[in-house]
Amino acid sequence: MREPTPPPGPPPTRSRVALLTGGLLLVVAGVALVAWILVSAAGLVGGDDDPTMAAPGTTVAPGEAAGTVDYRLEPADGDPVTVRLEVAADPASRARGLMEREQVPPGTGMVFLYPADVAQAFWMKNTLVPLSIAFVAADGRVVSVAEMTPCKADPCPSYAPAGPYRYAVELAAGSFGAAGVGPGARVVPVDPTALPEPA
Repeated sequence: MREPTPPPGPPPTRSRVALLTGGLLLVVAGVALVAWILVSAAGLVGGDDDPTMAAPGTTVAPGEAAGTVDYRLEPADGDPVTVRLEVAADPASRARGLMEREQVPPGTGMVFLYPADVAQAFWMKNTLVPLSIAFVAADGRVVSVAEMTPCKADPCPSYAPAGPYRYAVELAAGSFGAAGVGPGARVVPVDPTALPEPA
């Protein structure tokens, strides 16, 4: 014997249906937002042919590196060495530099580009790994090199150049010495046209 079907409950009101529909739309929008964030973080969207470099003349969010480029370390005696550098071409990205990085793998680092010659010193506040820095004139000639140590609290020491420079290159500690690069050697971009215009 079949049980009798209970009578249906009262029909849902319009406000109840609207509330349920609105809640469902919020859940769907939230899931879509999380998916977009994950895909963006994985680098699966928004890239061109070379996702590591912003096209010359394009803008990059302040404080963000403008991609990567290859530079050649040319010692006075010895073979040149090519390194891959992140580009800091605006005040915010130059100020951030390599702070908070837990490592700087061999053969990598950052180039700090300036629109004109400068003589400002660098420091290592909130930088977790020791670094080498080369201060480089506009013609690619190394003005001076320094070894810099991490600093967690003020006052942090400053590392000043021996004279004006147009760009500075930071690599893992000891990298310039290991490559035979010192004052008078050259550090130059492999493809200068790939560099963004510094601000």
